[in-house]
Amino acid sequence: MARMVRTLRTNDYDDFDIHVVVDGAMTDSIREALDEVGDSAAVTFPDVHTGKAEALNRASRGIETDALLFLDNDIELPEDPTFLSRLNAKLERYEIVDMPKEVIVESGYSAMIAHEYQSLAIASFLFSSLAKRSPGVIGAAFAVRKPLFDRLGGFKRVVHEDGDFGARAFRLRAKYDYDLSLKVRTGMPNSFSEWVTQRKRWTLINVLWFKDNFLYMARSVFRQPTLIPTLLAIILPSIVSLVVFFALKWSKLSYFNPLIFMIAQPFQFPAGIFLWFSHHAVLSDGLVSTLVGLLLSLAIYGLFSAIARFRFNPLTFLAYYFLYAPLVMLINIAMFVTQFRTVSVDLDWKV
Repeated sequence: MARMVRTLRTNDYDDFDIHVVVDGAMTDSIREALDEVGDSAAVTFPDVHTGKAEALNRASRGIETDALLFLDNDIELPEDPTFLSRLNAKLERYEIVDMPKEVIVESGYSAMIAHEYQSLAIASFLFSSLAKRSPGVIGAAFAVRKPLFDRLGGFKRVVHEDGDFGARAFRLRAKYDYDLSLKVRTGMPNSFSEWVTQRKRWTLINVLWFKDNFLYMARSVFRQPTLIPTLLAIILPSIVSLVVFFALKWSKLSYFNPLIFMIAQPFQFPAGIFLWFSHHAVLSDGLVSTLVGLLLSLAIYGLFSAIARFRFNPLTFLAYYFLYAPLVMLINIAMFVTQFRTVSVDLDWKV
């Protein structure tokens, strides 16, 4: 926190105030951090745990400003003195400015989450570029104009307060920008137990967001045509993979398999070649389409990472593509099936 405050104070834009919001009881680590901050920031410290949403709402009510920049405690800002100036210029044109979050990779767990965040970054970038709206934000680092924040009544007292905030802003057609030049860094779990805890929370957030917003978002696709190419671009690798699959499946090459078997029987060496060829023709329906989808995904993630200056490792991406992403999908499906109708949430840990 102290490092973040120092970084903000080095910016050449000086028309801003820093407010540190503490949610909960005082601890030695919080006291040390506040001592480092000194008079560089105002501190809101009610000495009671109200939850992130309520704590931020209370702190924001008494602030007279044009815009609010929300930063979680584990965010690392770039050492760039023009950061706030460029953010302010964006807020003159957009009501919400979201920031790319690059995961700090310190283990295999955070490496997988890093690719997960890259997928979210690609989706956010496409929504910003094509639709100028987004159905959600990642609340760890984003800025919003104060009139819009007040109009929405701030954050709701829910588990998915940032996703809910973004969805409600989407309903108001708030102009959204995802600026690659405003990239920040964030920490992630580096142990199995931490990953499990985070995954439970994220999966629950997905279920709650889906229940609240899916039908409206589905209708919005037809109300705002720019959402259609946005969604198609997001699932492009899957679309191409399916097209290749059915193109191979319906190709005449597969129809020749019985004929190849019959011709090959009288010959030893040619038989081996033809049998391999026919087996390949059958298997290629899935293998080639999978390979095409993988290569296209590698190209998209790699190119985007180069443009956004994200760390990208093709080897860990293979593990993400074939193992981690399917596992996360299964976890999400299981949560949807078991809890979609009646989601029972103990909010004490969150709010």
